[in-house]
Amino acid sequence: MGCVFQSTEDKCIFKIDWILSSGEHAKDEYVLYYYSNLSVPIGRFQNRVQLMGDILYNDGSLLLQDVQEADQGTYTCEIRLKGESQVFKKAVVLHVLPEEPKELMVHVGEMIRMGCVFQSTEVKHVTKVEWIFSGRHAKEELVFRYYHKLKMSVGHSRSWGHFQNRVNLVGDIFRNDGSIMLQGVRESDGGNYTCSIHLGNLVFKKTIVLHVSPEEPREW
Repeated sequence: MGCVFQSTEDKCIFKIDWILSSGEHAKDEYVLYYYSNLSVPIGRFQNRVQLMGDILYNDGSLLLQDVQEADQGTYTCEIRLKGESQVFKKAVVLHVLPEEPKELMVHVGEMIRMGCVFQSTEVKHVTKVEWIFSGRHAKEELVFRYYHKLKMSVGHSRSWGHFQNRVNLVGDIFRNDGSIMLQGVRESDGGNYTCSIHLGNLVFKKTIVLHVSPEEPREW
């Protein structure tokens, strides 16, 4: 969540407060504060938030990991500069969508969509998407990779190994959606699929367990 104080004066950040307001009847909740070169996450946000901005450039941006439904609300950033009584404030509204299922069931021969969406308030473009497969008795295998060439402003995608020509990107990359469609499912496709979405230095990961049932007998 971005929070940058644009100033022509050469003054450093003295204090940063991040506060969450989750509703009309809920009390404001401290998320994190920065003071005297010390960054301190508060309460239920401990081990889940950290400052990711460059303090020397008046950037107090926040990274929130392992997002939960209770994290939804308005996050207010307050920046104070040394020797200044003025407070810079910025509000960021975070909407949390219900989590997609982590276990999926499919029959041999069918197709299955595996979702992978990175919910972020940061305005950054996806630089890479990778899907890795890990079966019961097989080594990890690259299923699919998408990467973005910044200089050419285009993206390239490719499926690999025994997934070649059976996997397509169906998510909207411009919405941080790296979802894929696996066609012609085989029994050997059963296992864990780990998706990694890269937005610069930010990485989101999700693992889906795919269960494959034998093809149902046809009725004559």
